[in-house]
Amino acid sequence: MKIFMKIFFIVCFSVGMLQAYDLNSTIIDGNTTVYNTLLKKVDNEKNVTSEILLEKSLIQLLLEDEKKSLVKNDLNITMPKKSDDYKMIFQNYLDLLTRRDKVQTALEQNKEKINTIEDEIQKLNKNSTKILPLELQDAVYHKNIYLYKKQITAYTNTIKKIEQIVMNTLGQLQIDTSAIKKSIEKSKLQEEHISNKINALQINKEQADLLDNTKESLALEKSIKKLDLNHQKIVQDIVSSQFLLFTAALKNKEKAAFTLENELLKEEESLKMLSSDVRDTLTLLLHTMENKYLGTLQTLTGSGEEEIKTLWYKVWNLIAQPIFSINETPISIFKLFITLLIFIIGFILGALYKRKIKNMTSNRRSFTTSTRTLLANMGYYLIILIAFFIALNVLGIKLSSLAFVAGALSVGIGFGLQNIVSNFVSGLILMFERSIKIGDYIQLDDDLRGYVSDIRMRSTTVSTNENIDVIIPNQKLIENNVINWTMSDNIRRFSIPFGVAYGTDAHKVIDLVTEAVLHSELKVDIVENKQRQTRVIMTEMADSSVNFELLVWVRGDELHKPKRTASAFLIVIYDALNNNHIEIPFPQRDLHIRTVEDTFTIKQTNREKENNEK
Repeated sequence: MKIFMKIFFIVCFSVGMLQAYDLNSTIIDGNTTVYNTLLKKVDNEKNVTSEILLEKSLIQLLLEDEKKSLVKNDLNITMPKKSDDYKMIFQNYLDLLTRRDKVQTALEQNKEKINTIEDEIQKLNKNSTKILPLELQDAVYHKNIYLYKKQITAYTNTIKKIEQIVMNTLGQLQIDTSAIKKSIEKSKLQEEHISNKINALQINKEQADLLDNTKESLALEKSIKKLDLNHQKIVQDIVSSQFLLFTAALKNKEKAAFTLENELLKEEESLKMLSSDVRDTLTLLLHTMENKYLGTLQTLTGSGEEEIKTLWYKVWNLIAQPIFSINETPISIFKLFITLLIFIIGFILGALYKRKIKNMTSNRRSFTTSTRTLLANMGYYLIILIAFFIALNVLGIKLSSLAFVAGALSVGIGFGLQNIVSNFVSGLILMFERSIKIGDYIQLDDDLRGYVSDIRMRSTTVSTNENIDVIIPNQKLIENNVINWTMSDNIRRFSIPFGVAYGTDAHKVIDLVTEAVLHSELKVDIVENKQRQTRVIMTEMADSSVNFELLVWVRGDELHKPKRTASAFLIVIYDALNNNHIEIPFPQRDLHIRTVEDTFTIKQTNREKENNEK
């Protein structure tokens, strides 16, 4: 079934193509006789419409095309006898390249127009009055293409002839390079002067246009066109002089020819306006001359070097081109890259500085851990700040230009960033005040205590005995009460409460516990001197016990383990009381029952009476 469907589709398509309108090839391939016959027929039409007028104009165009013969070369190409002739030949060469490129562009445009017209004709009915004008216009485009091809052939032949002359006569010329260089410098000064004059006239013309002074505007426009022509001639003279320098370098077999070629192709204003095809043809000519006079190997080497230079020039122009502006300061990709590189170097230097400071001072008693951290952090942030200002200088942004931005940011800081700024300032205070240092054992509340392991600009890190790192905002350490167990020294008094039963000799308890603590084998460094003595005092006669409290001074790392240290002392107290048969009480309650009065009666319900009787 699918095969039959395909056959049916092909047959229908073929029939449709046969029924489609076939273009009148007689008009396209016609000659003067055919077109005169059509012209008479159109002239005999009584009803003159716009379509008749259009047909008449198109037929006259076809007759004019028929009268055109093969394009003759209007350039007088002769063998050069001196450098000026050689220079003129090169100018003619560029002119022919440009003409051929324009004709080629026109040819391609006519081909596109023919495709459009023929598509329109296929859509029309055979009897439509619009067909003949379209056919005539289609024939005009075909004739144009025929003439364009003849022109291109003529231009190409002349271009090849010039290339042969340039290649064969170079070795016979005497070129004064010093005179040419002076001529180029003089021409460049003239070109600059004319360019400035054109700019000034254009400004005056704009002013005249704004004032509706038509007469003055037209006069200025005429002067500008005249100066433009002079400007083009001067630029062409500069380009041709550069070509002479190039050929002189080739003749003397100098590597400077590659540099001159690059300047000729990449820098001159007139060549910048040429199409890629023209530039490619010119480049091919220059490379062919290099191969002939310098050799293939040297040409490849020199061209490779120049290509690298050209590529680097293009890349540099790309990265150096501004992509945006900050306060009228242009910012390019290169500046952004350098800025990023400066920041990376700043962070690396800051990290190396921190590591160096810690390694240099770790074995010196004059520097504590806190001092090392303070020096490392402050130096690190100072290096980052210096890198920031260097980056601003590279970008070309002045600090004064940031005043407005800083004012705008201050509003945002006042609302959204106030906590961050507050923590930042609090961090600076902690670093300079040193009320809390690295290695201190601090306590914020009953559940949060530990070593200070790091103090940064925004927060402080506290490592608890459970090996949990707690990040605390610096503002909290400044505003709230903080217990620093090791701020001035590493000695602290522990208070260990305990109780005994009523009836126990208090003096005996005090002496017994004091003696047990002082002579215990605890691995705790107990401080005992005139200022700090171990004592046991009675604190309260409570409901169930007589309460005492052991006051003992402890030094060293045991301060950082308060629960473990308190447990060790409690065990010593418990063993001392238990071994001496001193009762350690527990909570007790006494219950007293009084006699119920006779007047108190108990009422029973009927159901309770029945149950009692049973």
